[in-house]
Amino acid sequence: MILYCDCFSGISGDMFLGGLVDLGLPIDLLQEELTKLKISFLIQAEKVTKRAIQATQVIITDPEEHHHHTHHPDHHHHHRPAKELVRILQESDLSSSIKEKSISLLWKIAQAEGSIHGQNPEEVFLHEVGGLDTIIDITGAIIGLNYFHIKKVFASTIPTGFGFIETAHGKLPIPAPATVELLKGVPIKSGHIPHELTTPTGAAIIAGITNEFGTLPHMVIEKIGYGAGSHDFEIPNTLRLFLGRLSENERTEENILIETNLDDMSPQIIEYVSDKLFEIGALDVFTTPIFMKKQRPAIKLSVIIQPDLFERVKNILFQETTTLGFREFQFKKVFLAREDRFVETVWGKVRVKIAKHQKGFRITPEYEECKTIAQKFQIPLLDVIRSVHQTATERIELNKLAF
Repeated sequence: MILYCDCFSGISGDMFLGGLVDLGLPIDLLQEELTKLKISFLIQAEKVTKRAIQATQVIITDPEEHHHHTHHPDHHHHHRPAKELVRILQESDLSSSIKEKSISLLWKIAQAEGSIHGQNPEEVFLHEVGGLDTIIDITGAIIGLNYFHIKKVFASTIPTGFGFIETAHGKLPIPAPATVELLKGVPIKSGHIPHELTTPTGAAIIAGITNEFGTLPHMVIEKIGYGAGSHDFEIPNTLRLFLGRLSENERTEENILIETNLDDMSPQIIEYVSDKLFEIGALDVFTTPIFMKKQRPAIKLSVIIQPDLFERVKNILFQETTTLGFREFQFKKVFLAREDRFVETVWGKVRVKIAKHQKGFRITPEYEECKTIAQKFQIPLLDVIRSVHQTATERIELNKLAF
């Protein structure tokens, strides 16, 4: 199973937990698992409406203080230092996997807070909403992911909100410094709401569990859950979770498109540059004739690569062309699952590509091999391609292929 987190109104620990419960995580099972922490608490889930959207709000109660959980630092739970929360997890009866993942997320919050405030992470007090809420939100999140057997998590860009917020450290900018620290390497935006939309706990969870950030992946949705935040905004203050599986016959990968316009370089050099780009692993290199300002004829050079080749491609473009700069676009490539197979023909073995789509299979003979056969035996290339395709269709047991 996969999970997509649509964080259009940010994310906090209780919003994520509420979303999981809304997806179908039984609250009784969650309570039973969390009691293995051996701390005093009560957890409830109730349906609320946020701007006409029904969502689940999780409420955590400390029986000793009778305070309800929100995702803001204006409540007064007993604050525990990070080392005590880690000890609680270590001494719990939770599975080792849940312990390890929960401690990892908790420790990231402590390190972020310690780094910002110049404190030893072990001694940091988690003021966000009290240590009780933090440990339950984080542990509950991992319990929920395990319950749904989620193997991969995707998430949208994270809105942080803007303005200022009152904390135990005084008035701080939004996003809070610890939140920013936790969201390093994560795509973020301020959004349009002058309020804290993403909390440190929410940031730790989404940064710690997400495999890929971007738009909704090609997936088959089975369930949708809404987790409610405690405040009301002009938009629904909810986190939307999509539970499902990747489209059976499709694959995706992140690619980069690099483009540059060349109007002062000999076209002869383009071939040399293209060869160098293909040699280092470019997925595609192509040119487009264009007219620039004052109607000067030029060539647009386009290069498609995987992200890890960016620096090498940049160096080639600056060293081997006359460009002074280029454009970079990140995009998601969607392609059919496929396999290479060899088929025995009257001319010997020939490679074919087999792709699976919703209505069947697509067989494509390898062009270069068919070209070699056509030249060697002096027969039309189209006849070779048709013959190889027909032979592959008859001899390969398509339904037994494992994509």
